[in-house]
Amino acid sequence: MTATPKTMLALPPFQQGGLDSLCGLYSIINAERFINRSTDEESQTLFNDLIHYLSRRKLLGKFLIDGIIHIEMLAILRKVIGKKRISNVRVPFRGVPNPDLTTFWKSMQSFLDGTPGRSIILGLQGYHDHWTVIEKITNRSILLYDSALIKRLPRSSCTTVYPTWRRKHILLPAQTYFLSNEVLDITQYDT
Repeated sequence: MTATPKTMLALPPFQQGGLDSLCGLYSIINAERFINRSTDEESQTLFNDLIHYLSRRKLLGKFLIDGIIHIEMLAILRKVIGKKRISNVRVPFRGVPNPDLTTFWKSMQSFLDGTPGRSIILGLQGYHDHWTVIEKITNRSILLYDSALIKRLPRSSCTTVYPTWRRKHILLPAQTYFLSNEVLDITQYDT
């Protein structure tokens, strides 16, 4: 059984500051917290590790101001998070043309099928230029565990291509990370 929003109330998502561009960093921390039910202290240790990593590489100022791009996000997930915290990081739509919304939505629903220890980091553009964590997906909405306190994205407002006045949330399949702590058949995932 997956954690419902009710059970996650004891572990609310960490919030980013109002003037920084660290939503990518917070999405990593919140995804790890969601998957592992990490304590505040464990999350603080992870935050510290991430800040030290970025500082050593002289990227902290850049990320504070400009945010994290896809390639940097993947490097952080692999080098800082690593197999000890999240065993499987998969980017199923990397290097392929954008799927239509229905294909992408069903793929995310299939991954978040109620199995515990899974989450998705989703890249967004359009109305929000943001990294967020998906807690659950229904046929009508994406429910978020988000650093900016965004609670849900209605499917009717989402697209994987061009925004319109009605479909203002652009979901970025190639910048979406499927995360889990399951022991899986490695051949089913890209590296």
